[in-house]
Amino acid sequence: MELSFKIALAVTVCCLASCAAVKTASPSLPADRVDNRGQLVIHTNFDLPNQHRLLDELTALRDDICNRLGLQPSQEPIHVYLFQTSEQFNTFIKTKFPQFPNRRAFFVETDTRLAVYAYWGDHVGEDLRHEVAHGYMHSMTNNLPLWLDEGLAEYFEVPRGHRGFNRPNLEELAELHRQGKWLPDMRRMERFASAGAMQQADYDEAWSWAHWLLETDAAHRELLQNYLKTVSKDNTQPLSLYIRRLPGDPHKELAGYVDWLIKQPPY
Repeated sequence: MELSFKIALAVTVCCLASCAAVKTASPSLPADRVDNRGQLVIHTNFDLPNQHRLLDELTALRDDICNRLGLQPSQEPIHVYLFQTSEQFNTFIKTKFPQFPNRRAFFVETDTRLAVYAYWGDHVGEDLRHEVAHGYMHSMTNNLPLWLDEGLAEYFEVPRGHRGFNRPNLEELAELHRQGKWLPDMRRMERFASAGAMQQADYDEAWSWAHWLLETDAAHRELLQNYLKTVSKDNTQPLSLYIRRLPGDPHKELAGYVDWLIKQPPY
């Protein structure tokens, strides 16, 4: 009896150890293929065409960002980990970043690496343009305010040639304004400390500020560019103080701009 118990216990321990090892094994990152495209290092575990319009667009996005925002390009690599399926992606994210919300793609910045994680799904173009835009901007500047970082990424997530016209953001914001449930407030946006605290309406407003600054007037765009040139300094004033230099009331102008923009033909 004693011998049998010891054997059974040993088997049980081995089984438990085996199960524990299986549970703690981390899913692997895509590493079968590496495609260097300018600043982007694209890692995949499936075949991608050598010539692909989306990948060409992501490469060209760096120049678009530099030109629109007046930033100097960087050579810091941005690693894009592209999973073939949502199941592979979700398994990795839940294991590696269990605190992350349920989303289709992520940009992660550490002290040593800029990385984008996404999967090849129906929204891969929008997802990659958004997250890669984060990567480019973070490689070119430091201390970019969270809300502005998200607003600019929403601007750059639409296909090239659309000049940042994000129809879903616009429609949601215009409807809230029509119902009297939204008024622009940049100072409120500046108080956000984490993306998880932002609701969809906040992303919409962040996009609207970015679009208004970049697409309405050369003076608006120049003000944003000047702000971005100094944003890496710890003593940079918030953008809400910068826009006070503009004539009129920027908050009222933005609300009117949203009402006007919703009447324009879609791309």
